[in-house]
Amino acid sequence: MSITFRCEHCKKEVTAPDAAAGKCGKCPFCGASRYIPAPVSEEDLLDLAPVDEQAERRRQEEIDSLRRQERSLLRDSDEDAPVPLEHREDLSAADLHHFVVNYCLDLYGSKLDRLWTHVSQLRRFKPLAVQAVDEFLSGKASEPALDPIPTPTLKAFLTRLSEEIQAG
Repeated sequence: MSITFRCEHCKKEVTAPDAAAGKCGKCPFCGASRYIPAPVSEEDLLDLAPVDEQAERRRQEEIDSLRRQERSLLRDSDEDAPVPLEHREDLSAADLHHFVVNYCLDLYGSKLDRLWTHVSQLRRFKPLAVQAVDEFLSGKASEPALDPIPTPTLKAFLTRLSEEIQAG
């Protein structure tokens, strides 16, 4: 008698002699090393438990109830979701201040891998983004989080950011 099983790598049916059970061997199709299972005897097979129709029905009702709750929660959370900037009709330069602040903080903190995320977001709203940077340069806008950055350094960061926005 022989052992028949599927190779986990190539999914082809492989036949091995009984003596190979419990050992590793190479698949003749793909060459992958594979554990050869022991043959299954009638004694190893277990009878399936009878299906309890009532328990199955309760289980399915519980699943359906959880799915309804999930859909309700998702529907509720969608109503509270903020409108993306590009869809807002009342967008102002102040709405872009956080990108300017994050750019300066990341540059000051040497988190250079994140700079282009802020620049690309600002480039999407070029005229407003330049205005947002100018508001910081002119002192019309401020942010306490930027206080640790020396003023000349901050001005250099903002000037560079304005150039990056306009270059794109």
